[in-house]
Amino acid sequence: MVAEGDISTQIFRDDCQFIDPTNSVSSLSRYQNALRILFDPNQSYVKLLEPLIIDESKNMITARIESGGVLKLPWKPKIPSYER
Repeated sequence: MVAEGDISTQIFRDDCQFIDPTNSVSSLSRYQNALRILFDPNQSYVKLLEPLIIDESKNMITARIESGGVLKLPWKPKIPSYER
């Protein structure tokens, strides 16, 4: 999966929580692993659409992203592009 915007994984603690329209995953390493398992990296992408919003008082980073791609299943279903 291609990530555009050069977001360093060093800004995330490993116990952080990733929430998207379909699920919630705790742990940076689990989120990265889930993406690797689910999506074909040559046909999938995540684009950062706006600068990150960092709220230190809530320990929260919010991002507006666009993503889409193809799942690694035998029938290769395409996940249409969506923004979140």
